[in-house]
Order: sequence, then structure tokens, then C-alpha cells
Amino acid sequence: MPERPGLNELAERKRLLILQADLHRSLAAASSRSLHARFSSAQEALHSNHWWLLGGTATLGLLLGGKWRGLARWVPTGIALWRFVHRLRAEGSQTHPTP
Repeated sequence: MPERPGLNELAERKRLLILQADLHRSLAAASSRSLHARFSSAQEALHSNHWWLLGGTATLGLLLGGKWRGLARWVPTGIALWRFVHRLRAEGSQTHPTP
């Protein structure tokens, strides 16, 4: 008995929907693992007496999110500059060791 053309389209749509659901499931699992890793690193910071850094960062985020949005745009640039300076200092101390 020959299959109707509509059944083939439905079977193909079903297969694609199943693949899409699997993709969404794997993305949700990856996001969950990422959040778990971030929470565990925050928990380590709390246990290593750096809780004030977390609290200060949260407070700064609240302050910048409200009134000072223009300043908030410069925060990533400042962080990148700070990392760059520290990387230069680390490379400089490796090339010129102190006696």
C-alpha cells in the first residue's frame, strides 16, 4: 500500500521537532552546568573571606544600573585596561627577575 505524500511531510516534521527538542535539552543542560560552576566559584569566594568583594560588586552593579548608566558603559573598558596592565607587569617581572 503506497504512503500518502502528506504522511511523509508529517513524519519529517516530527523528526525535525524531535531533533530541535534534543538541541534545546542539551542547551539547557549546558546552561545549568555553567550556572552551577559560577555558583560554586562564588561559594568558594565566600569561604575564602572575599565575601566583601562579592557584596561590593553587587552594590556597585545596583548603583550603576540605576543612575549612572553612562559610567556603566566604561566599566568593561576599565576592566580590560586593568587586566592589560597586570599582564604587562607580569611579563616585565619574568623578563627582568629581581636578584
